[in-house]
Amino acid sequence: MIKTSRQLKDKIKNLTHGDSLKSQTLLRTYMMERFLERLAVSQYNSHFVLKGGMLVSSMVGIHQRATMDIDATVVALPLTLEDATRTIQEIVNIDLQDGVVFSITNAESIMEEHDYPGLRFTLIGTLDVLRQKVKIDISTGDAITPRAIEYRYPLMFEDRSLQIMSYNLETLLAEKLETIMYRGTSNTRMRGFYDIYMLTGKPSIAINDATLYRAFLATSNTRRTTGFIPQFAAILESVESNGEIQKIWNKFCKDNDYVLEHDWHKIMASVKIMENRLEQQRERAKRSRTLER
Repeated sequence: MIKTSRQLKDKIKNLTHGDSLKSQTLLRTYMMERFLERLAVSQYNSHFVLKGGMLVSSMVGIHQRATMDIDATVVALPLTLEDATRTIQEIVNIDLQDGVVFSITNAESIMEEHDYPGLRFTLIGTLDVLRQKVKIDISTGDAITPRAIEYRYPLMFEDRSLQIMSYNLETLLAEKLETIMYRGTSNTRMRGFYDIYMLTGKPSIAINDATLYRAFLATSNTRRTTGFIPQFAAILESVESNGEIQKIWNKFCKDNDYVLEHDWHKIMASVKIMENRLEQQRERAKRSRTLER
């Protein structure tokens, strides 16, 4: 276990060869992992369900997907600012003998996707002379289908993992697909497109289409966007041909050196494949309902 800033700096330097941007990414990820380990050993472990960029990064590799914050859904816990602050404080107070000390510098209410309320916490993690900001966004009420799973989160610098709760893969993809469908040509969030490309392009990652469809339908029901589903394919055609979105995509590639594939049409091809798989499941469900009558 790393216990000093010198050990951490040496580890990071060996991986980044002095690249300051990559070094900052690894330092931020390390501090987020320090929070996750405290969560993993706390009484609240089963109540926080990891989702978003940090989960994607752990699945595809940090060098292929960096993230700025921790996203989690809270289950069976009150989401008032006061109660959540007390919970986060209890978690960061856990001493792991790793030399890291966290302090909460800000706590605020935010509006999540589709105007759902959430909370954002800003922490400062300190290890000797090193200081790193860590942001944690938490929400509640997400449709996790069929359920949250026990996930082995692999640590970046150690040959071990943390056992935490997370979204299952199908819910992770379903939320990204629903956001792309709902936002259409007004979408400015390119990470969702990239994440779908990365997650669906790895042979080691298996997707259950029936579960994906149930998760997509549950997410759309929760967000009240089921009316967009019949137009999903047409929406994707409009998105792919939209010049402004292509400019946003090109800027995203320029700003994020971890992006492996810059070809917008290849990215969109992966999203279209997933929409087609959803449509096949939708047609199958229609036929089943017809036979039952």
